[in-house]
Amino acid sequence: MQKLLPRSPYQRLGGYVHLPRLIDKAKLHRKGLLDGYNYKTVGFDKHLLAFLKVDPDAFEEAANRLDDDDKILAWIRDHGVEHSPEEIEHWNEQMISRRPDTAVKKARFLHFLKEAGGDGRKDIGTYFDLIEFDEGRRQ
Repeated sequence: MQKLLPRSPYQRLGGYVHLPRLIDKAKLHRKGLLDGYNYKTVGFDKHLLAFLKVDPDAFEEAANRLDDDDKILAWIRDHGVEHSPEEIEHWNEQMISRRPDTAVKKARFLHFLKEAGGDGRKDIGTYFDLIEFDEGRRQ
């Protein structure tokens, strides 16, 4: 059985990186396909939901009820905080460039990179790059 993967964190919707991925995770979670992983409380998912200032459970419900990305984006705009293009781009840059910033996080990052088959790779330094490599979108 092929593993269902959410879209790349680099993909954008409404200017926001990671938003299409978050939508996919909400749909996969509702179908029980995230192996118990609670996407709403960790990592980029948690950061994006906080930045949008939308309730995680309400977001999940809307993502599963609405037909397409544009309708979900409209729901977010109605229920969250509106950000200027400059604020969105600043947030995007922070997320895209995010790297492990402590010894513990660096060790964990290198462990996941090794598990994904990238032991010793020096060109994978950001979390987005690690996700892309782990999910087969980056060689």
